[in-house]
Amino acid sequence: MKRMMTALPVVALAGAAQAQEADWTFTLSPYIWTPGAATSVDTRFGTLDAEAGIDDVLSATDFALMGLFEARRGRWGLIADLVYSDLSESRDTPFGKLFSQATVETELVAASAYVAYRFQEDDRMAADVMAGVRSISLDLDVGLDPGLLPARSFDLGESWVDPVVGGRFRVALSDRWFAAVLADVGGSGGGSDRTWQAVGTLGYQISDRWSVQGGWRRLSIEKEIEGRDVDLELDGPLLGLTARF
Repeated sequence: MKRMMTALPVVALAGAAQAQEADWTFTLSPYIWTPGAATSVDTRFGTLDAEAGIDDVLSATDFALMGLFEARRGRWGLIADLVYSDLSESRDTPFGKLFSQATVETELVAASAYVAYRFQEDDRMAADVMAGVRSISLDLDVGLDPGLLPARSFDLGESWVDPVVGGRFRVALSDRWFAAVLADVGGSGGGSDRTWQAVGTLGYQISDRWSVQGGWRRLSIEKEIEGRDVDLELDGPLLGLTARF
């Protein structure tokens, strides 16, 4: 049975607001993200590479959700980022005539939480350094359709937590237009071998409260699960709306 995490990681920021006199501000940003997926899984017959490109992502994506929430006071901020995707990828197998086709179903929940410190802010640019954790739950269902050999299938699943560090930059291009970049990298011996992501967006400020953004996001995870090497990459366009209150 596939597993799904029920809570975001909780990050405590002790004493950060003590020297701040500004009021708290909050932003909520739900996104539509339509990533292509590339999954590589070790099997007893060799490495299986399954890919669903951007051109067929709508047929491959059963469900996808992405959202970001931020609470900020002065130079300090708390950021929570959630990604949920349920993808299906099919391809001819690389195992000759042993099997006719392979299907990989991937369910991913990646919840990141950061403490952010704004070291630069003026009328044109804002820049933050970030440190936190990414909690990942990954389930893979691999099926091999019959060829010379009968059909085979197996499931892989694991949940873990990685430390991550990163940065975020926002630059005003005009009174209304802006560009933003967020990137992080992490991993540990007890978690991912490596995980990283990068998000770039171009936005338009509708009002003091509302803005819209469009851009591109890439998320990569490398992990050994139940003795098998698994590489997962999600890569594609996004469109979102931000409310500030």
